[in-house]
Amino acid sequence: MKDLLNTSAALDDLLMDEDVLTNGRWIRPDPDRDLRILTKPLGDDYTDMQARLQRKAAQGFGGDTSRLPAAQKRQINAKCLIKHALVNVENCVIGGQELDFDAFCALIQEPRGQKLLGLAFIAANMATEADADELKEAEGN
Repeated sequence: MKDLLNTSAALDDLLMDEDVLTNGRWIRPDPDRDLRILTKPLGDDYTDMQARLQRKAAQGFGGDTSRLPAAQKRQINAKCLIKHALVNVENCVIGGQELDFDAFCALIQEPRGQKLLGLAFIAANMATEADADELKEAEGN
């Protein structure tokens, strides 16, 4: 067997960091803001719950999930994100008050929290796709 440990043929960079899968990673989804989100990657549990809830919601639309209103899809996606990816939040200041994790989760499920929900998805996607160097930069280190 050839020794490929230090060659470009190694595929180590394609493996997910098990610590990130289990505990999440702190991400700054917007480099111009102090908001940090501790998130796990979007995995199978997220996707399975999303599909299950969309199928259930689509029963009133003849089972056609493509007919679900955007607001309903956003609600489903937010619930799945909270349940299977988000772990904690720091520096989320709204109206002069720092929100704790539960308040952040409640806010991103409201229509006025759509932009924060977008940042939460950016953070989860960054945790899913980033390599170690990108994650250090996203963490603000």
